[in-house]
Amino acid sequence: MRHGGAAVRVVEVADEASLDTFVRLGHETHGGMAVPLAERTVRAWHRGRHPHPHPITMLLALDDDRPVGRAIAHRDDRLDARLGTRALVFGALEAEGPAALATLLDAIEARALAAGAEELFGPAQLLPNQSGGVITAGFEERAFLDAPWNPPWLPEALEARGMRRWYEADTWVVDVVDEDGPTEAELDAAGIRIDEVSRLGLGRGLRALLPLLNDSFALLPYYTPFTRAELRVQTRGLGLLHEPGLFLIARDEEDLPVAFVVAVLDAAPLLQRSGGRLRAQEVWSLIARRAALRREAVLVIQGARPDAQGKGIVSLLSRRLHANLAELGCTTLRSTPVGRQNPGSARQFSRFGGRPLHATAYYRKRLARPETAAA
Repeated sequence: MRHGGAAVRVVEVADEASLDTFVRLGHETHGGMAVPLAERTVRAWHRGRHPHPHPITMLLALDDDRPVGRAIAHRDDRLDARLGTRALVFGALEAEGPAALATLLDAIEARALAAGAEELFGPAQLLPNQSGGVITAGFEERAFLDAPWNPPWLPEALEARGMRRWYEADTWVVDVVDEDGPTEAELDAAGIRIDEVSRLGLGRGLRALLPLLNDSFALLPYYTPFTRAELRVQTRGLGLLHEPGLFLIARDEEDLPVAFVVAVLDAAPLLQRSGGRLRAQEVWSLIARRAALRREAVLVIQGARPDAQGKGIVSLLSRRLHANLAELGCTTLRSTPVGRQNPGSARQFSRFGGRPLHATAYYRKRLARPETAAA
């Protein structure tokens, strides 16, 4: 593939120098609209210090020696079982433009065919239950924690290659509603009490969350259950962004957890400035700028066990969350993507006057074997 008058080639990240280049590409793209992946996560992929059960290949696209794109490629038996296919997953995708993207995807498709994959799926880091997706509208709105952002040409370029959208969703934004949360009478009528997880209680709260999370999302078409190690990696640093009243668990009359919401302070601007690094100086900044940081929050995830869905329990949790956010001085709540086939979750935002922010989707492409294409 020619790009800028030179041949663009794709190489594997094989040493610390090329890893530094891979990381830096995530820092320098998109003019501050995207939130870089955490640098320590990317470095853990390279060093094999992650709970993903399969190897992760890290790729760089180079125009001569100038980096113009990057991606990871990997697979997972659990996702294959969920999708009913054998997929090569790509993610951590950055490209200077359509030509660099095309070269990366050519290389990824070749790897997929060599590995016997039947389709490409992505982008996901590492699985769609963790993070990923492409935004297909709302490009003028910045990203936030755990939400994607990309330039408008990306979905067009993917679709020009025959990739199709799958599991379309929307991120949401809502002004925090300053009103009292649910009354004790409402909680009694629903047969629940609300456990507000403290910073000191985060470990206990996460242990309760793991089976609750997996049960709540089991029916979603992309969802693969978290292992304990995966949830630990996914929630690393939660304590830095936690405030009392943002991690709520509804417990029934037998004290069993039945529903939850997890929100965090939105540290996206800090991560954009640091390029995804969270070193001592960034931690100090989080502490020193706490009051300003409390103005915006992200609802990372919410849900209820199947037998507790449709009973208004998540609505009660949402009202408590808004009351707690207002008490903190928070004015804006954004939400990570909510699937359009899940209107119940979307109502938790529209009922507070919220609106969709970004349209999102994953992409899939069936791969034709060379002999099939020739026939």
